[in-house]
Amino acid sequence: MIEVHLLRYALAAADTGSFSRAADQFRVKQSTLSKRIRHLELRIGLPIFTRTTQGVALTAGGVQFLARARLIVGELELLSAQTRAMARGELGTLRIGFHGSLAGGGMRAVVEDFRAACPDVVVEANEGGREQLLDGVGHDRLDCALVAGAPAVEKHCSLYLWSEPLMVGLPAGDPLLERDLLYWTDLRSHTFLVTRADPGNLIASIIAARLAGPWHVPKVISQAVSRENLPALATGNCVTVTAGAMATADGGFVFREVHDAFGPTRLDHHLHWSSANTNPALVHFLTLVERRFGRSLQESERPPRGGEA
Repeated sequence: MIEVHLLRYALAAADTGSFSRAADQFRVKQSTLSKRIRHLELRIGLPIFTRTTQGVALTAGGVQFLARARLIVGELELLSAQTRAMARGELGTLRIGFHGSLAGGGMRAVVEDFRAACPDVVVEANEGGREQLLDGVGHDRLDCALVAGAPAVEKHCSLYLWSEPLMVGLPAGDPLLERDLLYWTDLRSHTFLVTRADPGNLIASIIAARLAGPWHVPKVISQAVSRENLPALATGNCVTVTAGAMATADGGFVFREVHDAFGPTRLDHHLHWSSANTNPALVHFLTLVERRFGRSLQESERPPRGGEA
């Protein structure tokens, strides 16, 4: 095997036309460099240079040999540079999982900050259900996942980021809209529509926790549609429940926060990752999360009072 430093010596000598000037570049003695190049020539069985008192010149075989050597050294230098960039988290891939929307709670700003700081890192976004995403983090298919609901995953690191209110969608003109505050008990006789996709199942469990009793079980219907299409299905005494407000095409729906004894009911969002994950890009991303949300990764924050059940 030919040592790379021997190729670099030969290339420097070819570029400068002098063993002396090439030796100066590497801060070695001229005699040392000359011996190394002679060793290279013996190794490959081909004279690379003709030596004169005026300097050195490439042989015909040396021209062909160093043309290929220059490509090899260039590739190795590129590989070295890319490896250093990967170690700094400036090159590679970051796999982010989420459900709902990445635009909420400031996460979009974090992604934009990351793209600006690491333009050569490919961000792979993966949308899925809560359990699927958490499993992806646990089995190294995802670097991190933003999901709603309490952490409850001991093997993952998690950081509480924000919460958003649960919003009840009511037809414009509904008498309940005249109330200053809307409580879950005001909706006891209604049917609740939620999306079947996450976090719809969490919302359904929150509704049940707030209204279920010995003589009452709230009626919750999960629809296999996006939350934007729920209002079109809300007829009669049906209301929609979503995480956060949204605009409707015809303005015929009004969204209001719904309260319990502790205030507005909110759905918490956590970022999950594995402590065993060694992706430097993840470290860079988590640093930006700390900066954007003003939270330390060492914190063990409790969700605000009035969070989800």
